[in-house]
Amino acid sequence: MRLFAKLPLIIAFTLLGGSISANAASSITQRRTVAAYRVELHITQPQPILSKQEVEDKHVKTGMEIVGGAAPIALDAASHPNRHLAVNILRRRSRQVITDATVTISFVPTDAKGRVKGTPTDVPVVVMQEIGKGPDSTRYGNNVTMPAGHYNVTVMIKGRRLVFAVALTDASPGHT
Repeated sequence: MRLFAKLPLIIAFTLLGGSISANAASSITQRRTVAAYRVELHITQPQPILSKQEVEDKHVKTGMEIVGGAAPIALDAASHPNRHLAVNILRRRSRQVITDATVTISFVPTDAKGRVKGTPTDVPVVVMQEIGKGPDSTRYGNNVTMPAGHYNVTVMIKGRRLVFAVALTDASPGHT
């Protein structure tokens, strides 16, 4: 079955809260709503996360620009990040991007049935925007090291907790 034929199944499975493998798509995107928010989880290849000065000095056109938050994990860090884990936060009804949310993100390995089998890893959350795209591209997250396997990714916003179940393969996900 071709990927296009599987696409409605992938979308339905994701919307119903299932997990989706990085083999099924070039990147992982899942969406959930909680209270007045729509939260979009993105897992892609690691991204350069640069300061405004670096973007200007190096004339960089792609990647992410730091707006605030924690220090970014560099692509060449000793932890060898292999993924970019980030969320977009939008107003549920208007789909307006929220640029000043207080967000925490963590992930924990699970078995194939979703049972936790390790300790959670807190993600140092960088507030960032896609270079050249402005506030409408605001994301919260960082580059992380997540070996192949099953994970629960927990996102906290305004005291509300969302859990995304994901399955990752050794194949690096593609850019969003």
